[in-house]
Amino acid sequence: MGIRTKLVIAFAGLLLIVAAVGVVSIHTLNESSLAIARILRENYDSVAACDHMKVALEQLDRQAELCLLEDRPDVCRQSEPVIGKFEKNLRIQQGNVTLPGEQELTDRLTASWKSYAEELANFYKLSDLDKRREFYGRQIQPHSRTIRETAQKIINANLDNMVAADGQAQRRTAQTRKAMLILVLAAMAMGAGFTLLTGPAIVKPIAGLIRSVREIQTGNLDLVVNVHSQDEIGQLGEAFNQMTASLRELRRSDRAQLLRTQRSTQLALDSMSDAVAICNCEGKIELANEAAQRLFGLVPESTVNEAGNEKITQMFLRVCQEERPFQPRGYDAAIQIFMEEKEHFFLPQAIPIFAQPRQLVGVTLMLADVTRLHRIDEVKNSLISTVSHELKTPLTSIRLAIHVLLNEKLGPLSPQQTEILVTAREDSDRLNHVIEDLLDISRIESGRVEIKLEPVNVEDLVLQVTDKARPAFLDHRLTLNIDVAPDVPRVLVDPTRFQLVFDNLLNNALKYTPAGGQVSVTARPEDGRVRFTVEDTGIGIAPEYLPRIFEKFFRVPGQEHISSGLGLTIAKEIVEVHDGSIEVTSQPGQGTRFTVTVKAEKEFGSELI
Repeated sequence: MGIRTKLVIAFAGLLLIVAAVGVVSIHTLNESSLAIARILRENYDSVAACDHMKVALEQLDRQAELCLLEDRPDVCRQSEPVIGKFEKNLRIQQGNVTLPGEQELTDRLTASWKSYAEELANFYKLSDLDKRREFYGRQIQPHSRTIRETAQKIINANLDNMVAADGQAQRRTAQTRKAMLILVLAAMAMGAGFTLLTGPAIVKPIAGLIRSVREIQTGNLDLVVNVHSQDEIGQLGEAFNQMTASLRELRRSDRAQLLRTQRSTQLALDSMSDAVAICNCEGKIELANEAAQRLFGLVPESTVNEAGNEKITQMFLRVCQEERPFQPRGYDAAIQIFMEEKEHFFLPQAIPIFAQPRQLVGVTLMLADVTRLHRIDEVKNSLISTVSHELKTPLTSIRLAIHVLLNEKLGPLSPQQTEILVTAREDSDRLNHVIEDLLDISRIESGRVEIKLEPVNVEDLVLQVTDKARPAFLDHRLTLNIDVAPDVPRVLVDPTRFQLVFDNLLNNALKYTPAGGQVSVTARPEDGRVRFTVEDTGIGIAPEYLPRIFEKFFRVPGQEHISSGLGLTIAKEIVEVHDGSIEVTSQPGQGTRFTVTVKAEKEFGSELI
């Protein structure tokens, strides 16, 4: 027997009882309503007819009394409609006799009316007033009293019957109420019986399934639901058993696949020479290869902070805060470690891991072994420094010789010779400038540059730099604007070196800004620091070249002839020596902005203490 059949059996009896109660109630109410309406209608018609007859009789008596005072022949004509009204209501009463004794009263009323009508006609025929008065008192009034009394008796009889009908209706209502109460009690008893009989057959299996589902929810996939019936609940129990069996098989296969995946991932990471570690947002290391564990202490189940490497910790925190990858710009950010008494360098990199929609769930730390590249870079820097030193002396001699020749101290020159020597002087000056830049970079990188810090007024610093560069800007028809905040504090810098930063930035703006453009230099206080900006309205830099703009010898493609590619590198090195930062933002065709931030004098003072 299915659940549907059980439910039909459980509720069919209730539906039948409710239908029976409804049918009996409707039938009883209809019968009572019809009976009461009929009785009230019949009695009301008799009461109304008798009352109208009494009113008509009153009118006839008043008209007759007028004739006792004077001769009124018109009164007889006025009585005819009233007589017609009385006879009309008399006919209604004659056709609506429904009560015992009412027929006798109706006959008496009819006879009295005939006598009254005949005597009234004779009354109007008398011309003598005295005879009229005598006739009215002896013949008219007695018949009038009889008619009124008889009509009132009929009214009273019908009113009494209306009251009796109301009592009958009340008795019928009480009987109906009693019958409905009995049927309702019977329905409740039968419903309780059906519930007690059929409820356990439905509720008990469902409760067992609920307990089984909760067990499965807690992870108990070994549970088997006991099936005792073949109805829908039994089929559902079998489906649950099949589902748990599939889940058990899936769990076994998923575990095996997960173990294989973890093992393959670990083997792949261990085969890498670079150190790789994956950690969550709290800094807990979830996966690390052998190199990360051995070289940097990035052990799974530990934290990044526990590894004890400050650079890696700062890199992790920066990525978590900014939610963007950290990629160092050069080998200066490389981490130095010693393995088997040999120096090694690892370049750190961190990549955030996002879930949808862009929710940070972890960070991948990678430390690439750049020892060989770092050594090549050192050799390159050493070679450049050596070559620069070696070229400086002969270049000085060449420049001196060109100067002597151009001054015609060794004899006059032809125009063609002068033009060749001027070109050679310009090229030698440019080459000398490149060599000076290379030597500056070499000295800064080697730490041989002596930085003499002193308090410097920001406005004076900016004016010195801009006043020196203003003639060149005027020659190129460029506007040079200065905006220094009045409350900007002094900075503790090496004036000579720091002026070189602005010289390179202004020179860069001068080269890449077309005539009619503007270059602005501003200075603002910012959280214990001073922020300088050099902004132009020049040709701008494409976004793909911005990350390399501070690299040595890098020049934007198509602009190789404009600069040597060392000015911005020198500016960056000098700013970083002052424990500051330099950044660049640019849009092609809209200009470029360089931002230099250094600590104010107060900040430096606290550190020196």
